[in-house]
Amino acid sequence: MSRAPFSVTIVAALLVGVTWAIYGPGSEDPALLVANKNGASLYVVDPASGRVTDSVSTGQGPHEVAAAPETRRAFVANYAGGTISVIDLDGPNETERWPLEAARRPHGIAVGPEEERVYVTAEERGAVLELDAASGTVLRTFETRQDVTHMLALSPDAQTLYATSIGSGTLSRIDLDTGDVGPHVATGEGAEGITVSPDAEDVWVTNRADDTVSILSAASVSVTDTLSVDGFPIRVDISPDGRHALISAPRAGELAVYNAGERRRMTRLNVGTKPIGVLTPTNDRAYVANAGSGTVSVIDLSARAVVDTISAGRGPDGMAYVPAQ
Repeated sequence: MSRAPFSVTIVAALLVGVTWAIYGPGSEDPALLVANKNGASLYVVDPASGRVTDSVSTGQGPHEVAAAPETRRAFVANYAGGTISVIDLDGPNETERWPLEAARRPHGIAVGPEEERVYVTAEERGAVLELDAASGTVLRTFETRQDVTHMLALSPDAQTLYATSIGSGTLSRIDLDTGDVGPHVATGEGAEGITVSPDAEDVWVTNRADDTVSILSAASVSVTDTLSVDGFPIRVDISPDGRHALISAPRAGELAVYNAGERRRMTRLNVGTKPIGVLTPTNDRAYVANAGSGTVSVIDLSARAVVDTISAGRGPDGMAYVPAQ
């Protein structure tokens, strides 16, 4: 049997060591991140097994989380604590906790282009903050002047930001190039959940108190269609292929599944108690965070069925997905 030269063996071992140091254990695998708003923690879940692999402490009341997979970080909006937790995904551990003196009750959160910026709503101020992703410094403040600016969504080209305000029942458009804020479009009472379609043509907004979902043209920033979705519709997400739109209805304990293109309801699925967060990271899988039952429901989009239930702490709510490297 032939053997590799000793020098080749040493080089190979060194390369393995460097790879481990850069990427850390398990970093090549996908991960589901779940914020536990009543547990002051972020759960890391292996999507393949449905097993919680790690729990990381955060600030108080972590409601939403955004992933930055290229820089191996996640950012958690601590609603009760008024801070942002910076999570090293390779630890995983909290490396920093940024106090937001410019805002109270940070909630909706997104990572900008090249993972250099973080955007977060400042609910009590009626604004969206742009943060330096390296330091947490507030670079710009976009004043919506709307009541309870709560959730946000970034357009696929990362040029436009959309924010919903629960108290005003409005959607606000923010031009990230010019910094202009507006128009502010009335959608319905309790406007909260929001997502932008993968083709960037539509913006979907859930109006929880109206039991409706508004669909707006991104080009004209005007409502083009309204869907009736009973059960307090609170979050919405669309699959990457643009086929499925998923809407959580916490008062019904259900997930409404729509054909996004036809805007037609396909089914409603019984999930856990008080489903809030919805995430569709792939074309065949979706996740629903059931805050009342402390679980995450796994949805097979092809079968349109619940195929697994993951125990996920106290008050699971916002979620993010880290794809395989």
